Amino acid sequence: MMNPLRRVDLKTTPEQAMEILRQSEYGFLSTINSDGTPHSVPIAFAVEGEYIYFHCARAGQKLDNLNRDSRASFSCVARYTPCPEKYNVAYSSCMAEGHVERVTDEAQRTRTMKALVDKYCPGQWDSESCLRTMRGMPAVVMLRMKIENICGKANRGMV
Repeated sequence: MMNPLRRVDLKTTPEQAMEILRQSEYGFLSTINSDGTPHSVPIAFAVEGEYIYFHCARAGQKLDNLNRDSRASFSCVARYTPCPEKYNVAYSSCMAEGHVERVTDEAQRTRTMKALVDKYCPGQWDSESCLRTMRGMPAVVMLRMKIENICGKANRGMV
């Protein structure tokens, strides 16, 4: 469970934090290694409702960790603009916590992949390149993290 933010003047509403999440290009998923140490990886993701969707290969540290302990943390930054004349930075960021599960329903797996394609390659869903990639979908593990806690921070007045 997240501690309350120390800088309450920078705190966003949960709705603003969700908007920061939707606007972010990529994020970092943190899982727990078998020895209790953190493991954090940058990932491409899409948001639908109260879930963060992403994918991975059938084997790897991230999946090993999630198979053992489904708890995860996700963080991202939607905006980061240095303001050297003010010795500060304008930014908006968010952190989410939740449990990760596999997406096994084929229709949901396809919708999830479409959401990722629409975010990162708009207008390419019906392209030959995307259709070729989708033929490899059986080898892809689709995952989703239910957002159980979310909080955001933004230094809005710097720009």
